[in-house]
Amino acid sequence: MGFAMIGICMPSFLLGPLLVLVFSIWLGGLPVSGWGSIPGDKILPSITLGAMYAAYIARLSRAGMLEVLSQDYLRTARAKGLPEYKVIIKHALRGGLIPVVAYLGPAFAGLLSGSFVVETVFQVPGLGRFYIQAAFNRDYTMILGTTVFLATLIVLFNLLSDVLAAWLNPRLRYQFRK
Repeated sequence: MGFAMIGICMPSFLLGPLLVLVFSIWLGGLPVSGWGSIPGDKILPSITLGAMYAAYIARLSRAGMLEVLSQDYLRTARAKGLPEYKVIIKHALRGGLIPVVAYLGPAFAGLLSGSFVVETVFQVPGLGRFYIQAAFNRDYTMILGTTVFLATLIVLFNLLSDVLAAWLNPRLRYQFRK
């Protein structure tokens, strides 16, 4: 959880240059920037963009599982003689991952829309760079189109995560039927 807390607290505009310094300059194994055909080009931007999301998911899944593992229905499943792995996989994961599923909607929308900082640091062509370039050029049509597209992504992924959370949580399914 210490690494997860560091991942949450460290912003991408600090993590990206630190990764470049360590893995590209000091160790010399990965390219500094660019987005070519070499698979190594994608490692540092992917880690920089995904570290914060992975840290949040680790914290949410741990908290959700700790909350669910003390529930009565799991104690009953253990008392019936189910093996511990079946109790965890079949019963606990379904309730423990509900907070993670609720977070995945905005997280996927954020990942797909790109990160302005990561695209700038690593010279990655993406939607964020087009958005910033449109702002510098005062291309209001491009700014408006990009904003509408990103807002649509956020709404769609939030809807998808809500539907998935309702599928995982039987209490929410009951409320939809009324």
